[in-house]
Amino acid sequence: MNVKMSKLSALIFLCCLVYTRAYEQSTPSSLLLAANSAPDTASINATLRRTHERREKNPDSVIQVYQSLLKTCIEADYAAGIANTMLGLSRVYSIVSDYKKACSYAYKALHYCSNNTEGYELEANVYLTLAQTHYYQGKYDSCAWYRYKTLNLVESGRINDIHTQMKAYGGVLQFWMNAHGDIAHDKYIQQIMQHVNGIEQKALMLKDSSVLVNIYFQKEAYYENMRMRDSSRYYCQLTVDLGRRLKVTPSILVASLLNMAISYLEEQQPQKAFKVINEAIAEIPEQGKGSNRYFIFSHFAMGDALLQQKKYTAAINILQAAIAKADSLHVLPLTDYAHKTLAKTYDAINDPVKAAEQWRLYALVSDSLLKDKKMELVYNVEMKYRIADKDRELAQKELSIARNEARLRTKNLWIGGISTGMLLLVLLGLLLYRNTKHKHKLQAEKIRNLHQEVQIASLQAMISGEEKERSRIARELHDGMGGSLATIRTRLSSVFRKQQATPEISEEFAEIMLLLEEASAELRKTAHNLMPEILLQEGLAKASLLFCERIRKGHLLEVNTEIWGEPKNLPTNVELTAYRIIQELVQNILKHARATQALVQIVFHDSLLCITVEDNGAGMPAGNNGSDGVGLKTIRERVISLNGQMDIASSPGNGTSVYIELNTINSNSTQNVSE
Repeated sequence: MNVKMSKLSALIFLCCLVYTRAYEQSTPSSLLLAANSAPDTASINATLRRTHERREKNPDSVIQVYQSLLKTCIEADYAAGIANTMLGLSRVYSIVSDYKKACSYAYKALHYCSNNTEGYELEANVYLTLAQTHYYQGKYDSCAWYRYKTLNLVESGRINDIHTQMKAYGGVLQFWMNAHGDIAHDKYIQQIMQHVNGIEQKALMLKDSSVLVNIYFQKEAYYENMRMRDSSRYYCQLTVDLGRRLKVTPSILVASLLNMAISYLEEQQPQKAFKVINEAIAEIPEQGKGSNRYFIFSHFAMGDALLQQKKYTAAINILQAAIAKADSLHVLPLTDYAHKTLAKTYDAINDPVKAAEQWRLYALVSDSLLKDKKMELVYNVEMKYRIADKDRELAQKELSIARNEARLRTKNLWIGGISTGMLLLVLLGLLLYRNTKHKHKLQAEKIRNLHQEVQIASLQAMISGEEKERSRIARELHDGMGGSLATIRTRLSSVFRKQQATPEISEEFAEIMLLLEEASAELRKTAHNLMPEILLQEGLAKASLLFCERIRKGHLLEVNTEIWGEPKNLPTNVELTAYRIIQELVQNILKHARATQALVQIVFHDSLLCITVEDNGAGMPAGNNGSDGVGLKTIRERVISLNGQMDIASSPGNGTSVYIELNTINSNSTQNVSE
């Protein structure tokens, strides 16, 4: 993944990070569940509203207030107050990164959600809080599960409040923007954006600024993903200006400002980024500031800005301190950006050892297999919901009938006990099913990886054996037969000088000597092709240039060679494999293509070696990519042995183009091909 994609992932993580908190001050009064006529419940609701507003600024004291409120609600048997207080505790524990307690209180809050409109809205907020907490812990399947449960409540028509509808659609939108690298052509994301735009029109008609500020917050991340940075910064500024007027929680202001700073960094404008970063830091509450995720991320962005200004020492100091703090808080999804920035800084000051370590840490965090796993889990959850639509509708109808019948019957302990037992069994079954499916996926993945490793090891062993045999034959040809031919030539010259030769004999002797010279040259050429010394001494670039030059001199094929990038010393097995591939492809052109021109292009990247071989020959028949040929099969095996990729483009009469990528970092250690 390139630098832009890494920064974009960090930016989307910030959006996910503040998503639940962004709505806390805009929570509709229905979520607090209107108080009944009793004065104690009215006092509880008023205290809850005031406490919600102080969650980010004073989390420690807020926890104590919530605990006291919870005891009061339990003593008053006030179910709505219990649910709201537990949800508040879940959110504040999430703010201080105590995810175990955050999940515990959220699960408890679900038991107190009533079966009415207000209860469904509260249930949706609990699901969103659980989704957020699971995301922080890297449990992407659980995160997707709860966000889709929220969306299911909205699409079932149980929730009419546009605040909660926006939360549901925004939660799914944020998750998919995290999972996708390119959202411009994703129909599902575009459908969600249509719902968001519809809610925006309703909010404008109702002049509901609290909903608009959160819509603008979603759109700034959406347009950044679309690489429309002017639009993204426009909505960032809208969010900040409107949020300040509404006095929303600091997190949404800080996140929007940091998103704007990242946008400037993407366009190499560090001065503007610095200004916005400092503005964001000023918005962060002082209590617990050093452990605040936004404060840590702001230092990551500041390190990137210092790198762009070539202030390498300052960049290293600020990044190292911020990474250490992030590691202590286990904020894994943020640190890939920091490790990559630090690696680029060490590269800039020519410290390859430290740079390599930071690249390794970056790879551990942002490993493509982890992303593939996350995408697989997301698709599985989505498919589960789409396939089960009809079943859910039927279950909803049955549940409605059961509730109506329950209202007609006398409530007693037997019915309550049976219902509770059934619910526990269903939940246990779901958990066991999900756990079993997860284990099966992990086992299947391990088996696939093992098969692939065995295949690659087998190919590498075969290729190593071939090269050793080539080396042995080359030595025998050069040292054995080459020496014998040289001896024969010397002895013949000696015999000829001793004899009185006639002109006819002299002419025959000259022909014999010419034949011996040609045989010696062919023998040296064959030995060189079997094990080219120039490859071992000068590297792939010069060896390939010399090989193509010999082909051009000895045949009618005009071979052009291009070397791009900085040629560097690669592992011997990589260079030798690449050289054999080029040899085989050029020989295929000579044998089969009937071409007059060919191009051999070698491109050196940081971690990749790219080879392109093209010709203007007859091409391959339609529908045939060369998979039946022994030569191309051998080439594919060599490419697979280095975890590479190979693509062939060809059509009759239009020539053939072969493109190969070889991994130069993850290849095995250098093989001794001279054994």
